Amino acid sequence: MKKLSLFASLLAVLFFVACQNSNSGQAVETGEAQDAATASEGAVTYAIDKEASVIMWEGYKPAKYSHTGIIQLKDGSLAVNEGNIEGGSFVIDMTTLTNLDVEDPKDKAKLEGHLKSGDFFEVDKYPTGQFEITKVEPMTGGDGNATHKITGNLTLKGITKSIELPANVAIDGDKVVATTPEFTINRTEWDVKFNSGVIGTVGDALIADDVKLKIDLMASSSVR
Repeated sequence: MKKLSLFASLLAVLFFVACQNSNSGQAVETGEAQDAATASEGAVTYAIDKEASVIMWEGYKPAKYSHTGIIQLKDGSLAVNEGNIEGGSFVIDMTTLTNLDVEDPKDKAKLEGHLKSGDFFEVDKYPTGQFEITKVEPMTGGDGNATHKITGNLTLKGITKSIELPANVAIDGDKVVATTPEFTINRTEWDVKFNSGVIGTVGDALIADDVKLKIDLMASSSVR
């Protein structure tokens, strides 16, 4: 099985891990949006398997409690040529933002509704996000959790920024399985500022700006 790397990405969410668990994910670098990667003429299209792919999120109130959940993908594809990922993108379905740790149905619905509201991701106005690959580079050294660095444009709430992510990808026949280690994004860079420190929130109302994410992605040349 050939190991490579890809991204799997992104986004997002809030209400976060307690200090004792701490946000252990590596913070990603951000920058201005870049041009999308161009695949070669011989590249094979691998369609994202929506049923087998997921973005996991974790957010926290410092020294208090965390919440966890998932976001599903709407569609997407990867361009693969001779065992190398040359490009691709996927659409993040923000309407599927789901909490997994709150057991009471009413409390769960309240939390999910708040995260989808204008205080956070404003899902009615921005029902989808997107990640578009701009560059794939082999990793040298590192801790063994990733084989490549993936650079891509992450769009949330209509704001696009370039981010760099470590990722580990296995390509085997008509399957691509990609995973990322846990990483963090700063939600305020995508204008998600409810109860953030950047607007002066203090004390019990403060919600951490960092959001921990982990992506599991599967694609196949036979999925349509």
